[in-house]
Amino acid sequence: MAQERLPMRKIKKVLEFHFEEGRSARAIATHCGLARRSVSQTLERFAASGLTWPQARDMDDEVLEARLYRTPRASDWPEVDWAQVEKDLSGRGVTLMLLWQEWRETHPDGMSYPTWCRRFRAWRPRRDATMRQNRRPGERLFVDYAGMTIAVMIDGSEHQAQVFVASMGVSGRLYAEATLTQKIDDWCASHVRCFEDMGCVPQVVVPDNIKPAVIKPSRYEPVLNETYADLLDHYDVEGFPARVRKPRDKALVENGVLNAERWILAPLRKRVFHDLPSVNWAIAAQVRKINSRSYADGTGENRYGRFESVDLPHMKALPARRWQRTEWRKNTVHRDYHIAIDYHFYSVPHELIGKEVDVRLRGNLIDVFLRGRHVASHVRSNARGRPTTIKEHKPEAHQRAGIEETRARLEDSARDIGPHVHAFVVALMERQNNPEFGFRSCYGVLRLAKSHEPERFDAACGYALELGTRTYRGLDNILRTGADRAAAEQEPETMPIDHSNIRGPEAYR
Repeated sequence: MAQERLPMRKIKKVLEFHFEEGRSARAIATHCGLARRSVSQTLERFAASGLTWPQARDMDDEVLEARLYRTPRASDWPEVDWAQVEKDLSGRGVTLMLLWQEWRETHPDGMSYPTWCRRFRAWRPRRDATMRQNRRPGERLFVDYAGMTIAVMIDGSEHQAQVFVASMGVSGRLYAEATLTQKIDDWCASHVRCFEDMGCVPQVVVPDNIKPAVIKPSRYEPVLNETYADLLDHYDVEGFPARVRKPRDKALVENGVLNAERWILAPLRKRVFHDLPSVNWAIAAQVRKINSRSYADGTGENRYGRFESVDLPHMKALPARRWQRTEWRKNTVHRDYHIAIDYHFYSVPHELIGKEVDVRLRGNLIDVFLRGRHVASHVRSNARGRPTTIKEHKPEAHQRAGIEETRARLEDSARDIGPHVHAFVVALMERQNNPEFGFRSCYGVLRLAKSHEPERFDAACGYALELGTRTYRGLDNILRTGADRAAAEQEPETMPIDHSNIRGPEAYR
């Protein structure tokens, strides 16, 4: 049976886990949500392509797909003597940028500088083999939830807020905040705020084996929650969960939790809070006291000072964009070159009609990809049933087409069926801000008319107008349920009662 072709972003993720982390096919399948057979077939196809992982990692999605699923082509880039590059780097003042510029003088069509750096890092042997217990400056941030909770009265009911605690490896700089739950959204949001409070990010985050962080604990190959893994990838941070039931793996955060319970939660135990901001304001004040308190080693330093002097120089800068939760969907481009996302329509280039595209939802942005190539972007809209159309996405003929001509043609077709049909079609077009999307509903109404008798269809349109229905779906429901026929069966008209005790219209003049 032929293998189902995976999206290129998932193929690259499978290859990355296999070659860079040495994960098994089973572990990769569990992490990526794929069938184990699909992962195995992907690795077999990659092995048959003759590529190496450093080559594949730097390839464009379309080029890599051509190598995996079509006739392989030889690489356009010559191999670099990385051993000589490393030797040259030992010279005073020599940088990778300088060596790359010299290499490009003889290879003008060679790889870019970012690719050069990635390939060098992939080739260069690791030199940081040290014991796990050794804490290197700026390397690890230990995170966990405190065992104690803090009571918050919200709308008259008591909630036990969870307390997130994070502690740096060398300085022990503490961060703490309260959230209503330990769910993935609160867990990730606490990380984001912790990074922003420090103004930088560590190289490694060490979480405990709680569900928001690890969906499958393992001594050798723990599987991170996909959303949490996406957050760590965004900040270029490695996730290294502590071993199950091994508190010494995270002794620093255990000490931080102890400090949080003794010097934050215990002093606040008698206070009454009515919202999370007031809780976190009080927690932040207590955290500042802990971080400003001098160490007991007699050096006179505190957590803030040691963080600035020891940890901070070895940490990485925050990315330009704040992390937002990402959701991926698949969508097929409609004949009107739009895709539907949550009952709103977004345009894509008309050449993609009928093709399946990947849609990334991140915050209020929508990005559309075709085989890894970015083809469109939109700001998310909550207007149900309305379109967002970019003029450049239309075919040239549509950009030149007269809207009034199309409107007149639709009205003439509706008028030929009946007056109520004409009125209904006009109401459909007036309902939409973009006339072209009113046309789309009108085409549906005219097509619906072909399967019904003209007299009944005209009467149904009149009944829909009386009800205030101005949608194709509403008219279709009326016809399917026979609501128009039921309304036509009226009770026989009765004569008014003539009696001396009943006043006539003259009494009200």
